[in-house]
Amino acid sequence: MDWEAEKGIDGKSYGDIDSWIGDDDDNYCYACEGWTDDDGHGNCNECGVSFTSIDPYVSASTAVTHSTLAPKVDSTTGDMWNRSSSYTWGGGQSWWQRGVSGITDRMSPMTSMWGGSWSSSATTDTGRLLKHKRHLDSLCKVVDPTVSHTLDFAYEEGRNYSNITNGRIVIDGTILKDNDDMLDIAAGLSIHEKLHLIHTTPIKDWEREYAHDHKLNMHEQKLLHNIVNIIEDEYIEKQLSKNCAGFVSYIDAVKEHFFDKNKDKISDAHKDEFLDVINTLLAFVRYPKVIDKDRRKRHGPHIRFFAKALQHGLDDRESTYKAFDSIFQYMKALCEELAPDDDTEGKLEKAMKDIEERLGDMLSKEEMEGIREQMERDLKSDWDKKGSPVKVSFDSDTGHMDTIQTLSDYGISKDMLDKEIAKSIKELEDSDYHETKMGKDKVLYPKQTKITWRNAMPDERERDVYKEEVKQMRSVITSLKRKINLYGNTQKYTIRNQKRGKLDKRVLHRIPMGARELFKMDYTNEDKPLDVTILVDESGSMSSGYRMRYARQSAIAIKEALVDNPKLNLWVYGHTADGADGWHNDSGSTNLTQYWGPTMKDRPMAMGAMSPKFENRDGNAIWAVADKVTKESDQPLSNKLMIVLSDGQPAAERYGGSGALNHVRGIVRELEGKGWSIIQIGFGGASEWTMAKMFNNYIEVRDATTLPQKLSRIMRKVLKI
Repeated sequence: MDWEAEKGIDGKSYGDIDSWIGDDDDNYCYACEGWTDDDGHGNCNECGVSFTSIDPYVSASTAVTHSTLAPKVDSTTGDMWNRSSSYTWGGGQSWWQRGVSGITDRMSPMTSMWGGSWSSSATTDTGRLLKHKRHLDSLCKVVDPTVSHTLDFAYEEGRNYSNITNGRIVIDGTILKDNDDMLDIAAGLSIHEKLHLIHTTPIKDWEREYAHDHKLNMHEQKLLHNIVNIIEDEYIEKQLSKNCAGFVSYIDAVKEHFFDKNKDKISDAHKDEFLDVINTLLAFVRYPKVIDKDRRKRHGPHIRFFAKALQHGLDDRESTYKAFDSIFQYMKALCEELAPDDDTEGKLEKAMKDIEERLGDMLSKEEMEGIREQMERDLKSDWDKKGSPVKVSFDSDTGHMDTIQTLSDYGISKDMLDKEIAKSIKELEDSDYHETKMGKDKVLYPKQTKITWRNAMPDERERDVYKEEVKQMRSVITSLKRKINLYGNTQKYTIRNQKRGKLDKRVLHRIPMGARELFKMDYTNEDKPLDVTILVDESGSMSSGYRMRYARQSAIAIKEALVDNPKLNLWVYGHTADGADGWHNDSGSTNLTQYWGPTMKDRPMAMGAMSPKFENRDGNAIWAVADKVTKESDQPLSNKLMIVLSDGQPAAERYGGSGALNHVRGIVRELEGKGWSIIQIGFGGASEWTMAKMFNNYIEVRDATTLPQKLSRIMRKVLKI
């Protein structure tokens, strides 16, 4: 076959493997069965035979029936599949990536869509890991929103994987454990596994049917699976460039990280030649950069075959099936070719000769024949136990195939996330933890814009606390409901002695006297809808005395009194500061926990979980809650009331003294200008002077029993009812 003259289906000329690799220093002569020099005319300098005239690795049963020859390309045009220099498909950019360069740079514009860039210096904490988990989940949704999935960090199994049956994606969380430098790697891993959910189901079915139809043993099935896995991984990544070209940069990062990091495991020659060829297949398909000169010399013919079998093997599913079949049959035949010969007969004759020399005079002819038959059976049994050539190769392996499998799957480190961390992430996720930012013009210091949100998740003990508080406050709840639940009641009244309107039958007797004011007019007065927000201070100072208990009891009483009023919407929040997720310090953050609201009706006793925590940055909490309630309310024209329960003194990192008091006052004034009515209820001897510095409307409550009268009075005042 004249390789230089051979034309592919696209009409282009195809060259030898050296040209494809970009190295023409040596050539393999099939006639000499070795690497020799070129005579300057494309012929072997030793025997004169053309280097390209003989190709023993093409037969009717292998790739020649399914695919074309390997194309001639160079380093400027990529590899045979026209992949980029990082050996990924496409590399185009999405609309949000235009105008930026470099993998790391490309991450920032994308993350800005999620509300801010990823920090590279963040400390280890569950809130940060949850945030990243959600970002990764968002990426996977973009890849194909029609294919559902769940995404978790691995903590039980040491690998990245996807479960096609239930749509679960599991990736290595350890790479993000201590910093955010590996976010692009984590993104690539997540996207790769999502691609399996989208594309790989038919491959699993094909693999199962193929193994059954060809009666493959366990070791042959393992060989098939490794081949399928290597090729399928490349196939699914090719599909990414068609719909999400901008995401290819994440695959770039993953390939560079895993294959460059483990290039020695691929490049080093394995003692088993067959397993070494599998190494070559992995490198050829997934990351050809690691195919060095030595490997090309060892496996040039095999590389040439892989190139032919896979030239169009990723074009469509039918071509992929053919490539699987071709390469499996080739590798199986190669394994059999490399397997040691069955030298049972030679071993038998040598053993019998030794026995005859030592014991021939002592044994009869029949005894010697019996020994021969037994030894023949034993030797044959030993050979049979070795099984197929594939089994022999795999049995000689000391985990190499597992290493290949791990590399192909972008395997994770043995250092997995601690179960407690994973548990904390799950708990935080279940609480709907998320973060927002206040405008810098609304905060006292620029680094105090972060707001964290979570929903309370009460345990059995905390639900019992709620039940007990309701029991203790029953009379207060009843009184409070009676005093303030008149809000929203429709009021009807009549004005009589009018000159127009509806005839008033009660004054008809005045007609003979000439009276003309014989009419009445009926009026209905209906209160506007009302959104009520209760905001409870959960700072450490609330642990003093009975402050927290009084505040919790009061909040529960207000909630129980108002919750059934159809004219009211009700939200209950607790606030603290500088402790984002409850486990780790988060300087400058304001942390809000929702205990009641439209989304919390499945947890009616959540307020039993109120407890003292860290600091309090009151102004930020008041603004953040007011903004959130305004956006969530289904009554845009409703009156807005916020009841702030605290011990009266703001205190947080870089937030205290007159500066904090003035900040709270400024926030309150601005919200009141937007239609909010805000009342502070002070506990624990809260200073009237301090409360007056922050609020226009405030009351002091020394214990919850005095709440109904004081609260109803001030509510009627501020709401004008």
